Amino acid sequence: MKLQRPISVFVFLSALILCWCGLSSAAEETDDLSDLSIEELMDVEVVTASRRAEPLSQVPGAVIVLNEEDIFRSGATSLPEVLKLVPGVHVAQVDMDKWAVGIRGFNGLLSNKHLVLLDGRSITSPAMAGVFWGNVVPVSQVKRIEVVRGAWTSLWGADSFTGVINVITKTAEEMQGGKSITTAGTSGVEQIIHLGGKTGETSYARGYVQGSYKNGNLLSGNSDNKGAEDWKQTRGGFRADWTNAFTDALSFQSDIFYSSIMENSPGIGPVMSSHRRNDAGGYAQFVFDRATGLDANIKFRSSYSRTTEAFGDIDGSINALEAEIEHAMEQSGAHRLSWGVGSRYFWDDLTGGDSVSITSDERYTLTANGYVQDRITLEKNWYLFLGGKVDYFGQTPFELQPSIRLLHTREKDEIWMSVSRAVRTDSRLLRGGSYTIEHDGTTYTVSVPDDLKTEKLIAYEAGYRRELNEEAHLDLSFYVNDYDDLMMLVLDSATNTGSFDNSLKGTTYGMEALVDWRVMPKVTLQPSLSLIYQDIYGSVPSTMFESMPNDGMGGEAKLQVMTQPTDTVGFDVFVAYLDGPKLKGIDGYFNLEAHASWKATDSLMLELIGKNLDGSRERFSPLKVGPSLDLRATWDF
Repeated sequence: MKLQRPISVFVFLSALILCWCGLSSAAEETDDLSDLSIEELMDVEVVTASRRAEPLSQVPGAVIVLNEEDIFRSGATSLPEVLKLVPGVHVAQVDMDKWAVGIRGFNGLLSNKHLVLLDGRSITSPAMAGVFWGNVVPVSQVKRIEVVRGAWTSLWGADSFTGVINVITKTAEEMQGGKSITTAGTSGVEQIIHLGGKTGETSYARGYVQGSYKNGNLLSGNSDNKGAEDWKQTRGGFRADWTNAFTDALSFQSDIFYSSIMENSPGIGPVMSSHRRNDAGGYAQFVFDRATGLDANIKFRSSYSRTTEAFGDIDGSINALEAEIEHAMEQSGAHRLSWGVGSRYFWDDLTGGDSVSITSDERYTLTANGYVQDRITLEKNWYLFLGGKVDYFGQTPFELQPSIRLLHTREKDEIWMSVSRAVRTDSRLLRGGSYTIEHDGTTYTVSVPDDLKTEKLIAYEAGYRRELNEEAHLDLSFYVNDYDDLMMLVLDSATNTGSFDNSLKGTTYGMEALVDWRVMPKVTLQPSLSLIYQDIYGSVPSTMFESMPNDGMGGEAKLQVMTQPTDTVGFDVFVAYLDGPKLKGIDGYFNLEAHASWKATDSLMLELIGKNLDGSRERFSPLKVGPSLDLRATWDF
């Protein structure tokens, strides 16, 4: 590993200067989750794993909760950068506005095996079957991120094939007053203004505007793939919350964005091309939550979203209308039941270009689902979870996705295990059409059939969580995933044609480990390790389309070091060794990032953020992502 010495030295010298300034300033006590004990951290509530608030110690699955402190100490300026901290989650920057984010072995530009939620609303594109991470909410809006790894289709449906990432934003009450966040550095500039106020005795509202520009200088490549540049983005949003003293809570939120970027990377994806890409969109969501008991509620959520997206030669508008109702019932004897029903109607108007031909420019799809889960208390500290979800995809038969989970809790540890069946349907892009793909200097014409089967998974999981002592906590998880009917792209060099079919199958074996260790009151270490072996039959390492799995062994070792020399100064380092994706012949590599913070006054926070300090290298595309250095100033007014 060869460091970019000028930037690396500058980062560490600047961090020492910040520390010196903080040591010489008056210290004030701050309250955050880093002050909680290990036992208190295990009582932090999780919603995603059961669709109702549960202490983490009562969850029979592999779950990581990234709170505000974790997000801040990571120095992340985008959501994918926060997810780097989670074992079993694979994160790599593909282009200036594109990220490859996958869970448990599946990763690619359009990773489609996991579900991504924003306040309960799916932000996975129904047409592209991936997430456009560059157009997601700013990090400053996020309260916590819950990452549930493994097959959770019994609660969240077919999109949650390998896991769920649930981004939960702050309420209007939690963002009162004014806040200015200015970020400037080697890659560009960004300005965010937040304003919040009280509109009634128990009602609050907040709004924000964002503007940013990135030049693309951190990317490098050859003449054919030099990376995107000139990325301009504007964004604004509003949220209002109201509660009464008894049972009801209402929430309304909306966002709108516009972005423009010059694409220069036709080799990144199978349908990419060089052109000016303009994206726009927005959403509105309404939530009504009524408490029906101490541990029970009825919740209704409805949303509408519209985006105009361009992905290579594909361009058009995508609309989605959703509605769902959930009922978490009170304990009745040994049983505690939860159920819900929902529906999603989406329609699009997509057009192709020189390399893409779509047989149906417009498509209208209605999907429906329903789930039920029962937590059964068998005897003291033994719990059985039985659940299942029925999905109707609009053009295929109903699919049942059951799950059985067992949890045993003791004074300082928990043991859990599960067996789940999951399915995943094809995307809009795989429902008729043709594509032109260039591979190894040869151009292939790819046709897409209309009769692809659903992908299938039987997942076997087990885990162990333990409080090692008052300052350390261990989280282990193991899994065996048996896949069948996976969709794959087959290229025929004799005819220069390609086609998709369901011939891919195989088994993966994996483990993930995380230790949260408070070495001293002001020093916390979070080492993690994830290993995976994939025995995939029929894998063709030709493209990254549809997040194709990699055959063989892979692993990721990560270490997050969080220090706080004084109450006003923090210094954090993230270092990782990531086994490079073999799909493009990229070797494993080191990743080094650093974050220094100084609370200069009660209302001013200064941060210095260094990323990719290990140097320029290919991370998941033909482009090399280079080092960057940013200064972020947060002013409360």
